[in-house]
Amino acid sequence: MRGWTVAVAAAVVLVGTGAGAFPVQVPVGAQGEAPDVAALRAELAQKDAQLKAALARLQTYEDEADYLRAEQMGVVEAVRASGLPERQQRRLAVSIVREAERNNLDPMLVVALIRCESSFNNYAVSGVGAMGLMQVMPDTGKYLADKAGFKLGRQTNLFDFETNVNLGTAYLAELIGRFGSVESALVAYNAGPTTARKILAKKENRVKFMAGYPAKVVKEFQKLKAQQERAVTLRATQPTEGRKG
Repeated sequence: MRGWTVAVAAAVVLVGTGAGAFPVQVPVGAQGEAPDVAALRAELAQKDAQLKAALARLQTYEDEADYLRAEQMGVVEAVRASGLPERQQRRLAVSIVREAERNNLDPMLVVALIRCESSFNNYAVSGVGAMGLMQVMPDTGKYLADKAGFKLGRQTNLFDFETNVNLGTAYLAELIGRFGSVESALVAYNAGPTTARKILAKKENRVKFMAGYPAKVVKEFQKLKAQQERAVTLRATQPTEGRKG
């Protein structure tokens, strides 16, 4: 009997130290909580759900406001050229307005650049590897995403139009700040900042290059702004004409 007693005692010691063959299962989670702690946990979960619902309603409200501005500016009409499903067109129009305003740009300048870069082809890829609506280079996209505080992940994420507009618009705004004007920034957007400095440093090269891509984007921008002004004028006269009738 003494031998059996010693064996059992040894087994208990081994289990207690974690070295035995019978591991102890320790309860995890909310098991064994006091009633007041469980009640507090349930209350916090309910408040969290209410907060998420409120944030979703706020997002919907902001989307509606941004979409209304996009419609008034003519961005909605321009986005129809993308050929995206209607719901995605709506999200794209909202993204253009939101990102342009966040970066202190005219939304129509973003639209003009998209037209010239990709003609609203969401899956466009250039000969040098620029991708998506605003033709963002993968390395540039990674740099911009890191700067904004998120990871781009796979290069194909640049085909996501919201991500592409986010990064492309931020990049255009950064270049305008670095190069001092829209036209010079467009040189850098098209040729890259390093090459742009060489082009802009020599008058002959500068004049020749400015007559190409930058002039094309600016011309498109001016056309869009003219259309926008005509639409605003038309909306302003319609109520007056209605009252006259």
